[in-house]
Amino acid sequence: MANQGSSYRPPDPTLIELKPEALDFWARTLETDPAKIRKAVQKVGPVLEKVKLELGIGGPG
Repeated sequence: MANQGSSYRPPDPTLIELKPEALDFWARTLETDPAKIRKAVQKVGPVLEKVKLELGIGGPG
């Protein structure tokens, strides 16, 4: 079995890296497509809270 992505831990859990294993990790964590995460990071930067707002995850309410 492939171990890719399953053992990845972000060095800083408040930032999203654009490495494939990081995108796979955050896709599982945020239950969102990796391509959407990549696009959001490219638009608003790597800060997790900004990416979540861009994706419509969490926030006030």
